[in-house]
Amino acid sequence: MNQAPSTRRVAAPRLTALTGLTLAVGVLVQGLLAGGFLQGERSWLGGHEVLGTLLVLPPLVSLVAALGLRRREPDSPAVLITRVFLLVLVVTVLVSGHAGRSMLAVHVPAAVAVAGIAVRQAAGFVRVPGLPPSRRPAGAGH
Repeated sequence: MNQAPSTRRVAAPRLTALTGLTLAVGVLVQGLLAGGFLQGERSWLGGHEVLGTLLVLPPLVSLVAALGLRRREPDSPAVLITRVFLLVLVVTVLVSGHAGRSMLAVHVPAAVAVAGIAVRQAAGFVRVPGLPPSRRPAGAGH
């Protein structure tokens, strides 16, 4: 069962949110670059490849920071598993992207999943001052 963000322990919540935001924006730009080169602008392919390779850094930084803080400010198991899963998913996107059209059926859905998890990290672990806590109806899941 999912816990509310306030009860979930997150090591370096601001760094986690920043790496999530960076990754989410990067995946969005990746989609735009892919659209460009799929429409015939072959020069956009190089940018897509370089950015795709660089996008392994945000989840890697997030995981390394969490592991480095595990004694002082440990993640809850679910958050740590999400960090590991996100890194594995980004590597899957990278490998399937380099494989070309034969792995497009893996590449695109995995990239969409990365974007979703990254947005969740960016939005879910940082409290914005001045915003009231969200109110969920009784019996609502998640």
